[in-house]
Amino acid sequence: MEAKNRAVLVVGAMFMLLGVGLLAFNLFPGLGRVSIWPMIFFMLAAAFFLPPFLAPLARRGLAALLIPGSILLTLGLIFTYNVLTHDWGMWAYGWILINAGVGAGLALAAWVGDWGRGARTTGLWMLVIGLVAFGIFAAIFGDFLLRILGPLMLLAGGIWLLFRRR
Repeated sequence: MEAKNRAVLVVGAMFMLLGVGLLAFNLFPGLGRVSIWPMIFFMLAAAFFLPPFLAPLARRGLAALLIPGSILLTLGLIFTYNVLTHDWGMWAYGWILINAGVGAGLALAAWVGDWGRGARTTGLWMLVIGLVAFGIFAAIFGDFLLRILGPLMLLAGGIWLLFRRR
């Protein structure tokens, strides 16, 4: 099957899955509307992640789609946390993770698209700085889970920096 036809097939299947999921949530009110947010973001992220891998000849240019895909994946993870813990106040500082998502997307796009070491390094630094900033705010303002995860993120960032120099 041609790469173009494969991409159309996958995107069409994703639209159908999203439509079935949204129809189910509307027909069965007990499923709850709040819980669909993560699913929507994960489906949209997958739609951005797939094209670079479905069309290998255009991978260098399509790799840029990994950046918005990473942002959407980050939003899906944040919403999943919010839905599971009901800690919606976390958004006061949780938005910092979107910057980390941009960095992860840039690093991934640079790796997949072979954009060079400079773009990859910039993305990794954005990811680490975003995670460290989130870790600081989470350790100070978060609920119990985030007050534990925040310092652990800072420890991981410090360890990464120390071992990166070797």
